[in-house]
Amino acid sequence: MAPMASAQTMNLQECVQYALEHNITMQQRRLQISEQEIQLDNDKKNYLPGVNASMGQGWNFGRGVDRTGVTRDQNSMSTDFSISGNVELFNGFRTSNQIKADKFSLLAATENLERASRDISIQVATYYLNALYQRGMVDVQRRQLELDKAAYENARALYEVGKRPESEVATAEAQVAKTEHNLTEAIGSETMARLDLMQLLNLDGDIQNFVIRDIDTTQMGQDIPLADVIYAGSVDEHPSIKAAKYNLESSKYQLKVANSGYMPTLSASASYRNSYYYMFGQDNTRFGKQLDLNGSEYVGLNLSIPLFDRFQTRNSKRRARLSIESQQLALTDAQQSLHKEIQQAYWNAKKAHDNYLSAQKASASTQLAYHYESERYAAGKGTAYDLQQARTKLERSMQDELQGKYEYLMRLKILEFYQTV
Repeated sequence: MAPMASAQTMNLQECVQYALEHNITMQQRRLQISEQEIQLDNDKKNYLPGVNASMGQGWNFGRGVDRTGVTRDQNSMSTDFSISGNVELFNGFRTSNQIKADKFSLLAATENLERASRDISIQVATYYLNALYQRGMVDVQRRQLELDKAAYENARALYEVGKRPESEVATAEAQVAKTEHNLTEAIGSETMARLDLMQLLNLDGDIQNFVIRDIDTTQMGQDIPLADVIYAGSVDEHPSIKAAKYNLESSKYQLKVANSGYMPTLSASASYRNSYYYMFGQDNTRFGKQLDLNGSEYVGLNLSIPLFDRFQTRNSKRRARLSIESQQLALTDAQQSLHKEIQQAYWNAKKAHDNYLSAQKASASTQLAYHYESERYAAGKGTAYDLQQARTKLERSMQDELQGKYEYLMRLKILEFYQTV
């Protein structure tokens, strides 16, 4: 995990950027792209000639054939060395089509990385907003604790002047203790939410030093674009669609690669050979002179015409055609899935918007009701039970409003990622 400084405050965009740089999944996707780039480079290098050098040393004992072809009893030693090169001049366009296929595969891998980055971004946004929601729940409990403490002090004051029984003081005190417990739990949940976010970011350090900023809520008042409008603007540029298209193009070129198996190949080769012989017990021509006499050069062309390859090419073409059909289905599926996802995201956002508005109204109403009930209780007209019921409704409405707020923000963020091209 990446280390964290003594204290660090981050906003949503900074968290997303940090995750894209340090998340293990993203690092693995980048390695896959690097592997694809190496494969493409290998394909391009197939145009270059292959060059080899060899050298051999041998000894002969007893009867043997010397370098002039005469058989005699003579121990000898020989040194042979050569260098040769070979280059394909024509291979049925196999190399060029393979390069094109792997170029599209590389583009598809790049789009898959972009899609993964969007998925990671949405996941980070989800964890981030959950942490903000939990922080909001802490604020709710703190406000409730203030109200409960005020209700306790009020009940105590009324008891001292003989307007309320002692049981109501005990009940109010118990409510304070319960809310303090709820506040402790809310603080723990908020800490765990930030810890989950830190772990998603692959960020190591003390959780107490990790602070997140609140999010801009100005976009909450904007109109939600229609699902069909979002789809029309993103269907040709969304990473999942582009990756599927690139994979389809790659499979088409793979069919051409397979078809090259029916075509002849033409290659050129050249070599240079030389040797040195040493006959034990005889006068031998010096090394330099032998190199002048024994050298030989070779240049040639080779044409290979496939006649029967045990149906390997035919089956390769069959597999390539099946791959094309599969990629066409994958493209259709990607388009349909994107349309469904955008529709679901749109209606989820619209539902969250309506829920948030209704939760706001309910919260405002319950706050007013609690205020009136508090005044009635302070005047000795209301009961402790009525005040407690109003307080419970207020707490629930505040939680509903908070949950509705961050649920709506989350749905807007998801739509935003679909609109980003």
